[in-house]
Parts: sequence; structure tokens; C-alpha cells
Amino acid sequence: MVDSISTWKYIFLDTSVIIDLLQNPERLEKNKKHQNRVIDTKKLFNYFKLSKEKSGTKYVFYISSVTISELTLIGDDLFDVLLQIFSSGEITFVDFTKEIAFNISKNVKSFVPKYSYNQLVSHIEKNIASENSIINTRNWVEDDLKIVCSAKLLNRLDVVLTADEKTFSPICENLKVPFIKTTEIPKDMFDEINASVSF
Repeated sequence: MVDSISTWKYIFLDTSVIIDLLQNPERLEKNKKHQNRVIDTKKLFNYFKLSKEKSGTKYVFYISSVTISELTLIGDDLFDVLLQIFSSGEITFVDFTKEIAFNISKNVKSFVPKYSYNQLVSHIEKNIASENSIINTRNWVEDDLKIVCSAKLLNRLDVVLTADEKTFSPICENLKVPFIKTTEIPKDMFDEINASVSF
């Protein structure tokens, strides 16, 4: 169970959330579901900003180094953009460490949802069968798994936010990491964030 938004202080962000924050919802007219998710995510971060301004609430936003590597495709000004987006709190980058890598390698079957695990095994078998292939265990594991495992090892964590319902959310469930899909952010009758509802 995840406590209400009003109690959150330590928030881990999946890559999908940061990408949604960078998008312009007006350009998503053809995909209303995606557009609404982006709007709701922006409302949530506006709530964090207003909460900081009104009551001095301090937030810590965790971002995985794996996410940073995925986002470097956006451009050189990535860190400036992140600082602007997360002006309502402190940004802490979480390294993908050897400890996390070894933990994943040892326990991959219990971490990955069954359908993803079967895809992973097929991929490995195909690479082993092909000549001159170099097998690197780290490449076998999805980035989502690396990110979730990074979150799991944090001492202080209230919630992981994600927009990814297909792989990231099931991995969080399997690892028993507290997470919320941004499509499930509670709103009041005025379509604003309802920070007092527990999940």
C-alpha cells in the first residue's frame, strides 16, 4: 500500500515520467489517453511546486543513472532541463552499482514478469547460438529491471512513479516496491490532484 501524495517526500522517477514531463500535451491531441497522462503528471509536479512554496515541504527526487543514460538522447542541455522541471525539490542520482547488478544476475527469474522472462531467455538462447556473439549478462536484463532494483535498495523511498504499465509496473509488483502509475493519480471533482487519498 502506498500512502497519500501529501505524505510523499522521497520520490523515485521512472524514465517514462520524465519523458512525460518534457512533452507538450497540446501536441498529443490524437492520443487522448497519453495526453491526459501527461497533463496529470504535470499537475502532480505543479502540486509539489506549490506545496514547497506554501508549506516549505522538501522533496527528494531520485533518478537512476540508467534513466540518465536513456535521456542523453534528448540533448546536451539535459541537466538544465532537469533542474528546471524539479525546482520543487532536490535531485539525487542513483548509481547502478555492482551490488545491484549481482543481485539481478542471481535472481533474475523472480524479478522479471513471466512473459518478459520468457522473452529474455529466448534472446539469450539466440545470442548463444550465433557465432562470435559476446554474452554480457548486464545486456540481458531490461533497463526497467535495473531502475527498479536501484529504487529497491534505497533507504528512504515513499513511492516510485511510472507511466510504463507493461514492464516497469509488473517488475515493481514482483519486487514489492511501492509504486504508482501516473494514470492512477487521484483527482478531485475539479480535476485537480487529490493529495489526501491513499492508494
